[in-house]
Amino acid sequence: MTSKTIRRQPRARKPSPTLTYGDRVEDRYLINGFAGTGATSYVYRARGLDSFEPVAIKVLHPHLLKDPIKRRRFLREAQVMMQLAHPNVVHFYEIIERDDMLAFVMEYIEGQTLSEWQSEMASELEEVELACVFVDILRGLSHAHRNGIVHRDLKPANVLITFEEGRHVAKIIDFGVARVLAEPVHLEERSKIVGTAAYISPEEVSDPDAVCPASDLYSIGVMLYEAACGRRPFEDMPVGDIMEAHVGQSPPRPRAFNPGMSPAFESVIMRTLSKRPDGRFDSAPEMIRALELALQGAMAMSEEDWGGVVEDEQALTTEWHRAIGRAAAQSSPVLSFMQRCMKTAFLLFASTGARGGKGDPHYMSREAGPELPMF
Repeated sequence: MTSKTIRRQPRARKPSPTLTYGDRVEDRYLINGFAGTGATSYVYRARGLDSFEPVAIKVLHPHLLKDPIKRRRFLREAQVMMQLAHPNVVHFYEIIERDDMLAFVMEYIEGQTLSEWQSEMASELEEVELACVFVDILRGLSHAHRNGIVHRDLKPANVLITFEEGRHVAKIIDFGVARVLAEPVHLEERSKIVGTAAYISPEEVSDPDAVCPASDLYSIGVMLYEAACGRRPFEDMPVGDIMEAHVGQSPPRPRAFNPGMSPAFESVIMRTLSKRPDGRFDSAPEMIRALELALQGAMAMSEEDWGGVVEDEQALTTEWHRAIGRAAAQSSPVLSFMQRCMKTAFLLFASTGARGGKGDPHYMSREAGPELPMF
C-alpha cells in the first residue's frame, strides 16, 4: 500500500499597505489613517499640510504600476471623476503620477454606507425618509448622466450617507467601472459583466451595447426595493440564477413584503424595475418627480381613490396627477393646508446639497476570474 503526500498550494500573498501614519505625499498631504482596500488599490485618510482639510488618497498597488490595463483603468476612473462636480458625488481633487506611485486625491466622506445606514435605521425608516435619501442619489446621478457618464455599479456600498449642516446627505462614490457614453464599448467590456449581480440591469447582462442611463435607474430601483422591503427582489439563489432573474423574471411586488407601503410608492419601484430601458423613467429627474408625486398621493388618496393596484406603471404615473387633483378639489381647507405643509417639508428635506470586494459573492464576470471593484 502506498501513500500519497498532499501538498497545499501556498496562498497568494496580498500586498501590504505602502503608506503609514505620518508619511507625506508630494509634500502636500500627511497620511493619518487607513480607509479601505480593494483588489487593485488602497485608500488612505490624509489631510492637507497647509489647509488641514481631510482628504482620501486612492493608491494603485505598486506591483500593478507596470500593468498597462490596470494602470489605464485606474487613470480612467480619475478622468471620469474630473468631469463631475456635484454635492451628491464624491469630489475629485488631483492625480499624483510618478515612477513609484499612481494615486488620486478625492474628498474624504465621514459617514456610513447606505447599507449600514439602512441596517441602523431599519425600524424607523418611512417612505419620506427613503425618498429624501434617494432624491439625493438621483440628483448626483442626474449630474453624471448630463455629463455622459453611466455609473454601472450603483449599490448600497457605493453610496455614503454623511451628515452636513444638520441633515443627512447621500454621495455617490466609486466610478471604477463607469462608462463614458461618447466612447465606443471597449473589447474588455464585451467579455466581462461589469457591476454587481444583485443590482445589475438586464441589459448589462445580455447586451453591453445597450447599457445607458436607464441602466443606472434599474440599479436604483433594486436599491429602493431593498431599502423599503428589507430584501432584494432576487436573492437566496446562485449568482447565475440572479442574473437570469434580472433578465427575465418578474420580481415579487414590494407590498408582499411591506404591506404598509403606499401603492404609489410601490409603483415607482416596479416601473424602475422594468426589463426594458424604455419602460423605466426617462431620466433621474423624472424619477425624482415620481417619488414626490407618490408621497403627495399617499397623503391625499385612500385605497378607494386608487381602485386597487394598477399594473400599468405608465398609466399609474398619469393617474397620480388625476387623483391628486381630485383629492385637492374635494379636501377641506384644513386638509389642503396640511398637504401643502407636508409637500413643503418634503421638498425642503429632499433638497439636500448633496464599496464591494472579494467578499461580495455577487460580483461577476463573463470570463473566469471576476474583475473586482477597486474599493
